[in-house]
Amino acid sequence: MNAQIPELSRSQRAFFGFLLRRFVMGTVISLSLAGLFLLFDLGDIKSMMFRAEDTWLWVLVFCFDIWVTVTGITIAVGIWYLGDWRDPPR
Repeated sequence: MNAQIPELSRSQRAFFGFLLRRFVMGTVISLSLAGLFLLFDLGDIKSMMFRAEDTWLWVLVFCFDIWVTVTGITIAVGIWYLGDWRDPPR
């Protein structure tokens, strides 16, 4: 049982390192994407949000929605490419 503890901690470090890298990557991509949406006013979204009384709330909800979606997709694609089935036989 004691021999499995270093293996377990190594796998936990790899797992959380993977999630942290994907989290950071998704955050950077989503901030860029939200900035582009607001900069170019695609779909008149910025115009509608800035006419509302609670502009800060709508911008926060908009950015949060994009962040959740893009980060989720980034993690899913990362998991998708983890597959051992692509590796050549040993």
